[in-house]
Amino acid sequence: MLYVHSFSPIEQALFSTLAETEELIQMNGLKITESSILASEHPSGSHKTLLYSFQHLAHYRHLDSFREECQAVDILINHILEQEFTKIILITYPGAYFNATNLFLQHKGLLEQKFVNTRIPCTMLSVQAIHEPYLKINNLHSLFYDETAGHYVIPQKSSCITYSIKLDNLSRIIIKSLYGEYVGKYDAFDTVFDLKTFLQSYSSVDQVRRMAPLYLYFKSFFGLYTSPTMMELFLMTIVPMYKFRTEKEFGISLEQENSGIFFSFNRSFVNFSEPYNAILKSLIPVE
Repeated sequence: MLYVHSFSPIEQALFSTLAETEELIQMNGLKITESSILASEHPSGSHKTLLYSFQHLAHYRHLDSFREECQAVDILINHILEQEFTKIILITYPGAYFNATNLFLQHKGLLEQKFVNTRIPCTMLSVQAIHEPYLKINNLHSLFYDETAGHYVIPQKSSCITYSIKLDNLSRIIIKSLYGEYVGKYDAFDTVFDLKTFLQSYSSVDQVRRMAPLYLYFKSFFGLYTSPTMMELFLMTIVPMYKFRTEKEFGISLEQENSGIFFSFNRSFVNFSEPYNAILKSLIPVE
């Protein structure tokens, strides 16, 4: 299997987990600038399945970062068509749609279209958060970690819900996708957290500070915080995810962890329709 990814810590951990049972080659998607690079790194006929992921989420800051990935994916698609690949496994994001109002979700939707249009059987795994409980790493770390202060900074909003999947469970789904016929999009998660609990549970950072979203927008325009398009993912209306179809199709159990938030709690206490009504309360940072 050819695994193209952004070499974030969680993706490298996924590579190590998959490599225990599968034969695969990894490539940095950010370094795919011409077809000759793919030809040299991926010998002809060596692998016929593509696993694509891009979890270095802090990379998405300017328009050029989106164009850069699109160009790399175009080169990659030409390569897998020439090499007659037989399967694509794509890790995408919930709410991805080519006509979405959020730039990141629109970008992910366009990438989905690019891969589907190859007419190669494509398994799309919709994943928001990934965590490795023993290594204490997660894919959202780079979005919210303030290296100078040594703590996380998140928007002041009580309904920042995070659908998370354990790395081992994601690996199991990928391996099943490798050997089975699973065409279409599947929600992949096992636990629902609030954002603060997720970050504290699956990192070595204990402190999480909340600040007014408008203040964080101000910081982001000066390059001192994650980009507005990424922060909006945790302010906009929550996209519900459902795992029963994934469990049924893949024949696995994605059990809720005890530290998570149960769905009955979410439905009662989380506002799904009015995500912005508290954003403009103050420009002053608060704990």
